[in-house]
Amino acid sequence: MLTPGPQDLRVALARYADARIEDDRRPTAATARAVEDATRTLCVLTGTLDVPQAIAIADSVLARHSTVLPGPRPAKPRRGDNLQTA
Repeated sequence: MLTPGPQDLRVALARYADARIEDDRRPTAATARAVEDATRTLCVLTGTLDVPQAIAIADSVLARHSTVLPGPRPAKPRRGDNLQTA
């Protein structure tokens, strides 16, 4: 099975969430079809048959591909600075 790229998974997750929100707000035949379509896409991308498992796999793949950039380093006190440390 080919592994989907992180961007494809993000798009599928967002599309699924948007469809679910819209269907919960104003349920119509069109919103129900949108949920079904988004569900099918998410499940196909993750190789699963149900949404909770698809979301778990998508989260796992995204976690492996996430990059955590280091934050700024704390400034070192210079000699002559009259800073006291606690």
